Parts: sequence; structure tokens; C-alpha cells
Amino acid sequence: MPQALVNVTVWDGRQVIHPGFVLWEGERISDVGRADVVRFSSNVRSVDGKGGWVIPGLIDLHVHVDEVKTPELFVRYGVTSVRDMGSSPKVIAQWREAWRKGDRRPYVYWTGRNIDTGKPSWWEAVAVKNPRDVPALLEHMRKLGADGFKLYVNADLPTCEAVIDYARWLGVPTTAHHETIAASQLMRFGITGIEHAHCLLHELLPNRPSVDEKRKSGYLRLFAGFERMEMDTERTRRLMELAYATSIVWTPTLSVYDIPPWWRRKRPAGVALPSEWQREWARPYWDFLSTRGWTAADFRMAERAVQVFRQFVAEARRQGVQVAAGTDTPAPGVLPGAALHHELRLLVQCGFTPEEALRAATVVAAQALRQESRVGSLQPGARADMVVLSSNPLERIENLMSIQAVYLRGQKV
Repeated sequence: MPQALVNVTVWDGRQVIHPGFVLWEGERISDVGRADVVRFSSNVRSVDGKGGWVIPGLIDLHVHVDEVKTPELFVRYGVTSVRDMGSSPKVIAQWREAWRKGDRRPYVYWTGRNIDTGKPSWWEAVAVKNPRDVPALLEHMRKLGADGFKLYVNADLPTCEAVIDYARWLGVPTTAHHETIAASQLMRFGITGIEHAHCLLHELLPNRPSVDEKRKSGYLRLFAGFERMEMDTERTRRLMELAYATSIVWTPTLSVYDIPPWWRRKRPAGVALPSEWQREWARPYWDFLSTRGWTAADFRMAERAVQVFRQFVAEARRQGVQVAAGTDTPAPGVLPGAALHHELRLLVQCGFTPEEALRAATVVAAQALRQESRVGSLQPGARADMVVLSSNPLERIENLMSIQAVYLRGQKV
């Protein structure tokens, strides 16, 4: 039976419609528009939005679902789609099957296995021996369900160029988490995205201090050297101009740097960290994202680096660079679902308007996925993933937490 959400103000991803309605049947939206100029047929079931706001389901553009133990938390906080950054094909297939069967979890887009050169730098990564092997590798990952590809820290220049070139031929996006090859070089190859703040900016450092990972956790590397970075330089200007000119989508994942002081004192978007996640993050596995061995000077340096990252995100906004919202869930303190609200608040602190921040988790994220017709907006043909709020999210980003209902594939959950 067709259903119509009425008595609402609609933000469809581009404009506000008041009084508005959203009409859908099954999993797909049929129509969106002004409620005062239409009359629905008798077979349409009206759903009273009680004077609230309806927005597209949110998208977290940087998640590792193989480490997520509570997928339902995403949906609780209005996140109806996520992009996974390197989990195994088996995990992705199981997640999608559960979603198809109606389990309360977001749909997962997948960048395939992380692509290195020589030897894998992380489990489930794949290492390219020869650039000539890239087409067969990418075709194989596409058959396994990849929606795009991610270059990882050990990928060399020939591998990067081959992956970006073949992905362009396939018509799918590529992104990168790379800490040695300059982001500007990847942009000139034609990459469509860059992950993390430090991965875009590392080329601006004259040299990066080394970290003795036997004495201190490797997490310190994400900050070391960036605290001294100056924004008002010719190199910075050229980098931002190139990012704008090449239309990349930068996902700075500010949440993963917003850990000092350490995660036990965090309340992302005001949400207390559940005890099950506190136990999970206390496991030795997460040492690589801990502050083991840090001195007081290290904490001060990291906090200064965080401020530098935020300044660069603000500058990217001013320069018109496309910035998307991703969290690196579930890094310690980065709680599924709630972390995306925290990320959007950080973007607002960087000078984004609430609407610009909301676009980062809807329209811009969908562009990064090349799924603009399916998710990230309320339009005919799009999946009926919607969030109903009691307060105006364009007025205050905190109002995004005033969730009254979440619709996943047209079903209220």
C-alpha cells in the first residue's frame, strides 16, 4: 500500500518544502512536494509527521563494519547507509544478506579490499605484484560486490595510477588512505576521494617526525609534525585549488583525531558510551589507537594538531572543496551512529552552517558513492530511507538528535 508522510516540513537535500509530503510505496519514494497542492487517493495511507521535519537517511562515509558489534546503533541515530573501508567479502556478504532480510542495520557500500603493493599492510588487504594485474583484481572485487576501491598505505605510484585509471574506465569511485604519496599526485591521476585529514595534508610537511612505536602507540603518528603546519602558504593554496579543480571528496574523519583527552571521557553528541563498547575498546587489540607511552608534551602536540586539522577543514570549505562526513567507526570512543552526529558538530565548529554539515552526510556523501539517485536525498526513485525529527536541523545541528522516527527501506524501525 502506498504511504504518505504528511504534516511535515521536508528537507530533501537541496531545499525546504513546507508544508511538505513524502509519498512512497514499498522501498522506493514515489513523489515529494508541497502538501497543500495535492490530494491523495483513498488507497494511500497517511502518516502524521506531527509537525516535524523529515530529512534523508544519514550516510557515514568511513566505517569498518567487521569491527562493529552493534549495527542497530547506526539506525537508532538515523544512519541508514555506511561505506565500509576494507572488510572481507564474507563480512560484507553477511551484512548485506542480513539487511535484505530486514535486520535493523544500514545498507553497506564497500570499497573492496584495501589495495597495497608488495605485501599487505593490514589483514584483508590485497597486494599488487605488477600493475598489469590490476584490471583482473578490480574485476574480481566488482564481482564480489565492490562499489569502488581504496588505495592503502603501501600502494606505490604505478599501482595507484593503474587502479585509478581502471576504476575510471569502470565508472566507479576511488579513494585513498596514503601517508607517503602526495595527495596532489593522486588527484592528478584522477582519484575521486581522499580519506582522513592527515592524508590530504602530509605533503605540506617538510618532514614528518618518526615515532618509536615500541615506546609509544603508533596513533601518535597521526599528529606528529602537523602541530607546526602553517596554513597561509603558497603550497597550501595550490593544494586546495587542486582539490577544488579536480572535484575530489575529502572525508577528514575529524572524530578519529578528536580523541585526546582519551576516549573514556568522551560523550559523542552527548551519548554515554555503552559498557559493552567500553569493554571492547579496553582490549589490547586497540593499542594502535591508544595513547600508550604518551607524555604531557605529546598530548599538547596532538591537541594543537587537532586545531590545525580543523583550520584546514574550514579553509577547504571556504575554497569550495567537497567535504563529506565519515567517522572511522568503531575506533575507540567513535560510537556507531552517535559518532556521525559528533562529526557534524565538529564540521559546524569549523564554520559549516548546519545545512552544509547535513549535506556532508547526505548529498555530498551520495556523490562520493556515485549513488545520488538512490540515497542522500528525498526524490522519486530513491530508497525510502528517512529520518523524522521534532526540531529544525537547519537551525541547530544539535536538533539532528531530536529523532522521532527512522524509516529504513520504507519501514518504520
